[in-house]
Amino acid sequence: MVTAMTASRHLRKSLYLFSVLFIAACQPSPINESAVTDTEEETADTPLIITSDSVTMTPEHILSIKPSRYQPSLGLQGNIEPIKQTTFVAVHPIRIEKTLVSEGQWVEKGTPLLVFRRVGTASKAEDLKKPEQGNVESNDINKTNSEDAQNSGANSTQAAPDADIAVVRKTDSDKTLEANSVIDTDSNITNQNADINTAKQDTQYNSITIHASFSGRVENLSADAGQQLAARASLLQISDETKLHFMATLPIQAKPQLSVGQTVNFTAEGISDKFTGQVSKLVSTSQPKKLLVYVNVIDNEVSRDKLLPNMKVTGRVNYGQIDVGTIVPKRALHDVDLTELQNPPYMPLQPLTANVWIIGQDQRLTRQPIEVVEYDPTTQQYLIAGVSNDSLICLADLPVDSKGKKVIVS
Repeated sequence: MVTAMTASRHLRKSLYLFSVLFIAACQPSPINESAVTDTEEETADTPLIITSDSVTMTPEHILSIKPSRYQPSLGLQGNIEPIKQTTFVAVHPIRIEKTLVSEGQWVEKGTPLLVFRRVGTASKAEDLKKPEQGNVESNDINKTNSEDAQNSGANSTQAAPDADIAVVRKTDSDKTLEANSVIDTDSNITNQNADINTAKQDTQYNSITIHASFSGRVENLSADAGQQLAARASLLQISDETKLHFMATLPIQAKPQLSVGQTVNFTAEGISDKFTGQVSKLVSTSQPKKLLVYVNVIDNEVSRDKLLPNMKVTGRVNYGQIDVGTIVPKRALHDVDLTELQNPPYMPLQPLTANVWIIGQDQRLTRQPIEVVEYDPTTQQYLIAGVSNDSLICLADLPVDSKGKKVIVS
């Protein structure tokens, strides 16, 4: 009896285990999302049937409009420079009498910098000078000032007919005009944003003392006592590093979107901090047509002591109202290099155009230029502008002559 009951329990237990295994075996396997995605991509890349008047494709080749709001902006890139910067250049051969400052020294406005004596043939002005005249203005030093020229957007020089000093202004196209036939047009000695200094000459000893016209730091000092320098030689540079800016170049078409006073947010190469600036000046050039955008750095605790001259910076300036764009995958975009968008801030520095295939309401294909606004590394999708909401986007990479053909969905 006991044996029979024991056998019965073993039988029931065996049947229970069998039923569990049977049910487990009948359950469907879990869905592999990556496999589905691969299948969709394969479907989207399936061969198309293209005839002289139509293109037959699957529904997976067609993308409905997915709108997304965004703030229009422009990218700006340049190098940090002092707003005030002056380079002294000898117009005639000279001999350095005294050097009164040292490299890297901070000097106040009016500080004597160096004393020199002109060598060679005397000018007409010197022949007419009388000893009792005392100190007079000397024109043996070329002091560069390009900021005024950039304000006007034109080439210009300032020099009296018999003067030895030439105020040479660097133009927006980085070309330099001659002044009194003593400035080399291929010379790089002119410098942006310089102020005009006054050198005073002691007629008794025929020596000239140069004074700083603004407070700044002495840089590129190449004049030593007793040294003789040739014409067009650079003597020293004064830079006020407490007030900085940078200049960016944009297509001239961007001018209507910009105005003086707009806020610019930017970063510097090698620094994680974010900085702020303001558009201070817009200069249009004619040859070639471009727009120079000057951005003054806002002096605060974030920028102070962190931003230095020659640092490369990249920023953006917003314009206009919030707009609506369309989200598309990479395969919807044609005739464009998207490499620039693969790194932060994932937006192009300048407008980036591409082509997309659009299916109109008449079911005909058009090849439409659009602007790529932004890349989302999380979704690996792109935001584009220029597609109307009543259109459909074709994801297939079609031949150019597909324009105008009718779409047939199989």
